[in-house]
Amino acid sequence: MRLSLILTERRNSFTFLCPSLKTHSTQKGIVVGTSNRIETVQAKRRKYVRSKYTLPEFLVFKLPLLIFVGLLYGMLVWTIVVSFSNWQGTAPNFDFAGFKWYRLMVGLDRFQVDVANNLKWLSLGVIPTVILAIFIAYLLELGSFRKLESYIRTLILYPVAMSFIVTGTIWSWMFDPDKGVLNTILRGVGLGALQGRFDTNPSTATYWLILIFVWQYLGFSVIILQASLRTADIHEMTESALIDGASRLRILLQIIIPNIRSGILVLVSLLLISTLKVFDIVYIVTFGGPGSATDVLAFYMLIATFQQHLVSLGAGIGVIIFLLAAIIVVPYTIYAFRKWFE
Repeated sequence: MRLSLILTERRNSFTFLCPSLKTHSTQKGIVVGTSNRIETVQAKRRKYVRSKYTLPEFLVFKLPLLIFVGLLYGMLVWTIVVSFSNWQGTAPNFDFAGFKWYRLMVGLDRFQVDVANNLKWLSLGVIPTVILAIFIAYLLELGSFRKLESYIRTLILYPVAMSFIVTGTIWSWMFDPDKGVLNTILRGVGLGALQGRFDTNPSTATYWLILIFVWQYLGFSVIILQASLRTADIHEMTESALIDGASRLRILLQIIIPNIRSGILVLVSLLLISTLKVFDIVYIVTFGGPGSATDVLAFYMLIATFQQHLVSLGAGIGVIIFLLAAIIVVPYTIYAFRKWFE
C-alpha cells in the first residue's frame, strides 16, 4: 500500500513538473482518433464514388439530363446555322448567305420598334412590380393589415393561377373602347370625358399591356418577398426599431429592404426572364398592333417565320433574343442566385 502511494505521488509530481508529457499523450490520442475518423470518411467517400456511376442511376438521372442539354444546345446551334443560310419559303435551303438577314433585320423599322418595346418591358415590367410587391408584402407581414392577410393574399394570387391566354382575353374585353368594362364604368359615373382607347392608341398601347403583366405577376412577387420577410431576425429588429420610435417608412428603407436584398435579387431575375420572352399578351390582346406599335421580338419571330416564310430572318431574331438574354438576364441571374445561397 505504502509503495503504491509513493509511486502515485511521484507520477503526479512528475506530471506536474513535466506537463508537456501529458499534453503530448493527449494530443497523440486526439490525432489517432481524428485520423481514424478521416479514414472512415474517406472510405465512405470512396464507396459513394464507386456507387455513383451505376447503370440504373445513369439511366434514370444522367441520361435524361444529357438528352435535355443536347436538345437545348443542339437547337441553339441549328438556329444559328439557319440564320446564316438562305431559307425562304417552305422548302429548306441551307446555302450560306452570311450576314444577309442580319443586315436586313437591322435596317427594318419594325425591328427597331421591337427592340425598344422589349427594353420597355424589361424596365417598366420589372421595377413597378418589385416596388409594389415590397410595399404589399411589408404591409401584410409587418404592417397593420395582418388580420386581412389571408383575404388579400387570395385576391392577389388569383391572377397567378391563370394563363396569359385567359388573362389577355379578360383584359381585351375590359379595354374594348365601346363595350369594355373600363369605359362603361367611366360613362356610368359621369366621367365620359376620361374614356380612353387603351390598347388601340399606338402611343400608349404598350404601357397598357405592361399593366397586364404587372397585375399577373404581382401576387407571385409578394409571395417571394413574404418568404424573405419571415425570419426571426427581421421581426426582432422591427420591434426594436418601433420601440425606439422609428417610423414605418424608415424601418422599411433601412431595415427591411437591406435584409431581404437576396430575395429581391432573385425576384428581379425571374421577372427579367418573363419580360424578355413575353409573347402571349401581345398575341392575344393586340396581335402586335395598332400597326407594329406593341410588337416585340418574340412575336415578330413568329410572323417572320410562319407568315412571311422568311425562316432565316426568324432564326436571326431568335439569335438576337438569345444574345439579349446572355448579355442582360443570364449574368444578373447567376449573380442573384449566388447572393441568395450565401
